[in-house]
Amino acid sequence: MANEQFANALLVEVGGSPLPAEIAALLTYAAVDDSRNLPDRFVLRYRDPGRTVLAKGGFTIGAPVKLTVQTSDPGGPAPLLTGEVTAVECELDATGTFTEVRGLDLAHRLLRGRRVAAYPGMSVPDIVRQVAQRAGLKAGRIDPVSGIGGEPEAQLSQDNVSDWAFLHRLAALVGAQVMVLDGALHLRMPQPPAGAPDPSARATQDPLVLEVNRNLIALRAGVTATAQVPEVAVRGWDPATKRAVSATATPKVPGADGIGADPAELGRKVGSPPYLVADPTLGSDAAVRAVAGALAGDLGGGCAEIEGVAKGNAKLRAGAAVALANIGEPFQGRYVLTSTRHVFSEQAGYTTAFTVSGRSDRSLYGLTAGAAATDRVGDGLVPAVVSDVKDPKKLGRVRLTLPWLDGRYTTGWARVVQPGAGAERGAVLLPEVGDEVLVGFTGGSLDAAYVLGGLHNGTDAPPKLDTDPVDGSSGRIAVRALVSRTGHRLELLEAGSGPDGILLATGDRKFTLRLDRTGRQIEIVSDGKVSVRARDGIVLDAGSGSLELAGQRVTVTSKSDVGIEGQGQVRVKGTAGASVEGATVKVAGQGGAELTAGGPVTVRGGVVRIN
Repeated sequence: MANEQFANALLVEVGGSPLPAEIAALLTYAAVDDSRNLPDRFVLRYRDPGRTVLAKGGFTIGAPVKLTVQTSDPGGPAPLLTGEVTAVECELDATGTFTEVRGLDLAHRLLRGRRVAAYPGMSVPDIVRQVAQRAGLKAGRIDPVSGIGGEPEAQLSQDNVSDWAFLHRLAALVGAQVMVLDGALHLRMPQPPAGAPDPSARATQDPLVLEVNRNLIALRAGVTATAQVPEVAVRGWDPATKRAVSATATPKVPGADGIGADPAELGRKVGSPPYLVADPTLGSDAAVRAVAGALAGDLGGGCAEIEGVAKGNAKLRAGAAVALANIGEPFQGRYVLTSTRHVFSEQAGYTTAFTVSGRSDRSLYGLTAGAAATDRVGDGLVPAVVSDVKDPKKLGRVRLTLPWLDGRYTTGWARVVQPGAGAERGAVLLPEVGDEVLVGFTGGSLDAAYVLGGLHNGTDAPPKLDTDPVDGSSGRIAVRALVSRTGHRLELLEAGSGPDGILLATGDRKFTLRLDRTGRQIEIVSDGKVSVRARDGIVLDAGSGSLELAGQRVTVTSKSDVGIEGQGQVRVKGTAGASVEGATVKVAGQGGAELTAGGPVTVRGGVVRIN
């Protein structure tokens, strides 16, 4: 190719073998993009008058491709990208026939399809390793992070999004970045560009120095106070300790050092208030600290942005620490590159475009498809099915399945709304395993579910009650009830032309208590015994009505005296006989006394006196 700088040459290997020389010579244009936010990609454009490039070059969908740059510097070729072919194209126009080969690094596998999955008790690094294994990627450098996940009963959920969107969401929570390098999946916390050259150095001394009038072809650098704040505050709620949790962080520019711009100071200069995030799904001090730090980096990252083009340099890669020299304050300093684009063309030779933009994804994907892919399925209220009620902490929580989302996914432990719930008080009405319930999610997160109540459906019908729930004539509610699994019930009856009162009954109806407002009576029915016990006394008062005691046998027992008194006559009658016994027996009449028998009368005693 004409007009190459420093005798650079792009070397292409397909399936582990270099391209044939006659095919390599047909290359007219190549571009290699690498980014800390997106899969790396490449485009190879060949002049192909004989339409033989695909066949002779071995370019088939899925073919492994390795791109390196051979320079005049000592040493072997410098790596640019390792990936696979994902598309091939053919173009014909007035200038001839061209074949284009496009491909991505293996990170693109994480973008394909959507998945519903649960990761109970797993930390963010553990999840990254599992996703890498599932996608056929090696686990690269995975930095330890804390604050999100990893607790025994905590669960992180992938709610119908791609692996890439899910991992980026987790990384954003802790302020990390996810990337694939040479077939390995990495989770890295942002590091200051400590390895960058000194900004006072010259490009002739170090290829990682980008110097005006030397190796810089074009540059746009900016520092802005827009969206900058003096402080970030994050608040959450810890249900275990019933308290608010909070943390603060100072905005900073991740991946920059020595530049003359302080995001927090810029925020103070324009009078910005602190930036507050309130998220009740953050349930620990570690969680709010992690999110506060991540958010401070995101906001501060927008303070300084750089876009530039340099002479072709394979060492300029996303994540490389460079120095911007000979440009003046506040732009001169050390930076970590966010993305680069290596272009090989017949007209311009080899050039490298680069950006520094913090962690925010400024690509078209990040602004459109990427944002749409992170929509949460937990927004609003949804039906669920109870799968487990054996709460290890005995807090009345349940676990749920969401059959409309995925047949295998199970939520973490979800609290159940209870009327009057408080310290040692409130209702205890837990759903059964298999019950359909209505669920809401705090902030749309499947990991913050609340059960609002149960639902009847075509299979699980309402219980049959003593009367129709709706009064047929007035249209008013005729009964409100609470019925257990075995049919035990409490019914509050208010039918306009039917029962009116309260019914308490067992499922077999052998034991009932009915407060009948219509019949003006209380009815207690028992298939067994009825026991009434009181420490200080029992009073039965029938008022102006009768008090009747009936039974196969009636026994009245007292620990002291027994008195029977009537305002009229008192009668004691036994069909088979009547007996009165005592240590002494006395019969007295205020006016007279009479002893009458239809047969003989016998009076016996040690001494019988008749006065």
